[in-house]
Amino acid sequence: MDNAGHRSERRLNRPSNVARPETKLAHPQANGLPKTRLFVEPDKLSVDRAVVSGSAYHHLRKVLRADPGTELVVFDGAGREVIGVLELYQGETAMVRVIAETGTTTESALDLTIAPCMAKGRKTDLIVEKAVELGADRICVVTSERSVGRLNEQQALDRVERWRRIAVAAAEQSGRTQMPVVERVRPLADLLAAKPAGSLGLVFTAGADPDPPATLRQRYPNTRSVICVLGPEGGLTAEEIATARSHGYIDVGLGPRVLRSETAAIVAAAICQHLWGDLGRKPPTA
Repeated sequence: MDNAGHRSERRLNRPSNVARPETKLAHPQANGLPKTRLFVEPDKLSVDRAVVSGSAYHHLRKVLRADPGTELVVFDGAGREVIGVLELYQGETAMVRVIAETGTTTESALDLTIAPCMAKGRKTDLIVEKAVELGADRICVVTSERSVGRLNEQQALDRVERWRRIAVAAAEQSGRTQMPVVERVRPLADLLAAKPAGSLGLVFTAGADPDPPATLRQRYPNTRSVICVLGPEGGLTAEEIATARSHGYIDVGLGPRVLRSETAAIVAAAICQHLWGDLGRKPPTA
């Protein structure tokens, strides 16, 4: 699996001898500090300055119509989040002066991958958005035998770029400090075969419930990494479920009712965060 390592692999290595502002502020959504949050690439956020460009620049200048002197939050998706002041617009960029580090993180200790099968229409857009809000570290959309909305190579590339933009917007809105990875579209069989040895693989299915989620924490109490596979609305075939089992995946029920694909993905992410992440008990410490 691409980027299947822990989130530490995505963090930027910064020089330890560079001085930074020492002021530590609580998270802006917790105490009324600036709620406008913008993502910039790690190389655009230095010790004392952030350079905002692209869609973030457009949002800041054209949508919010922010004036110089406006305070805002900037984060680099690699764990760093700062409070800054908009100094000026320069061409197609906005220059922001860093005034403080927030010193906070909203990330779960659980390394969570959500792997939904391609859904029709804009349903996958919703899955990506909500998976990011629920703390997923990566989203990998897969194609299965019963998937709808199959894409050619260029369409798949365009769709992934769209999902990445959605992920950025969701991370800005939800206060994420790590930017989730949106991987390329791939066949389900490829994803199943690439499961890392240390990850717990779950295949969520509707209908009869031979293995309810409530048993999982008892059986796997110290889980740190989970891959959740969600079938299409027509469900996975018996052969696909058998293949998943052969690669160490466990099929888990989502109750007696048939859920829409986007609902199943949201429920699965919430269940995993409740069992091993930050929605339930305190996660185990290293």
